[in-house]
Amino acid sequence: MRTPDRRTAGDGAAIHAQALSKAYGSGRGQVAAVQDVSLKVGEAEFLAILGPSGCGKTTLLRMVAGLERPTTGTVTCWGGPPAALARQHRIGMVFQDPALLPWASLRRNVEFVYRVAGRRPDSDRVEQALELVGLAGLAHLRPHQASGGMRQRTALARALVMEPSLLLMDEPFGALDAITRRRLNGELERIWSAVRPATILVTHSVEEAVLLADRVVVMSGRPATIVREITVPLPRPRPAPADDALRDAVRECLEALDG
Repeated sequence: MRTPDRRTAGDGAAIHAQALSKAYGSGRGQVAAVQDVSLKVGEAEFLAILGPSGCGKTTLLRMVAGLERPTTGTVTCWGGPPAALARQHRIGMVFQDPALLPWASLRRNVEFVYRVAGRRPDSDRVEQALELVGLAGLAHLRPHQASGGMRQRTALARALVMEPSLLLMDEPFGALDAITRRRLNGELERIWSAVRPATILVTHSVEEAVLLADRVVVMSGRPATIVREITVPLPRPRPAPADDALRDAVRECLEALDG
C-alpha cells in the first residue's frame, strides 16, 4: 500500500489538541470527562494512551475523530478541523467490537467503506489490505465463520483500505484472549510499520503500549488529564515481550494514580 498523501500543519504536528476539555450535562449534574488536555502527534508517530477505566480516554479519542465536540479547547488535524479530514475519508477507526456486517464476507466488509463514501471499491487496494493483515486466502468467509482475531484483522483492513492519514484505535484487542492478543500485537506492529499513519491507540495494556508506541501518555482518573509522557526509544521491529524497564516505569505511574 502506498504512503498516504499528507498535508503538513504549520507547527509540524499532524494532530494538535490545545486545552481540550469535555463535560456532559449542565449545572450541578455536569460531569467532566476530559480537562485541559494539550498534546501533539507527529506524522508517522504512534501514540498510546493509558489510564484508569472510565477516565475519559475514549472521549478524548472521539474528540480527535470529530465524533464529539469539545466543551472548550480545539483539535486540529493537519491544520484543519477533524471533520474536514473525515469528509475526505482520511480517518480510519478500529474499535473493540469489529462491528462487521454478519451477512457479508470479510472481503465485502472491507469494501463497505467505499460504498459508505459513495465510491466504487478499488479491488486492488482491497486485496492489498487483506494481504497486509494476513487474510488474503480467507476473505470469502463470513464473520460467524471467522475467529475473533480474524474479525479484528478484517476491521483493521477496513480501517486501512482507503489509506488514511490518521488511524484511531480504541481497545481493538481488548476482547481477545491473551495468546491471540499477543500475536495480533506483533502483527499490528508489522502492519503499522508498513503504512505508518499518524496513530492513537487507547489501551489498558502496558505491554501493548510499550510494544507498539513511540510515546505513551498516561492519563489521570476522571476528569482525564495528562500526568506523564514516556518516550519509547526502541528500534523497529521490536522484540516481544517489550522492554522491562519501560513497562515498569509505566506501571509505577499507573499504580501511583491508584494510590
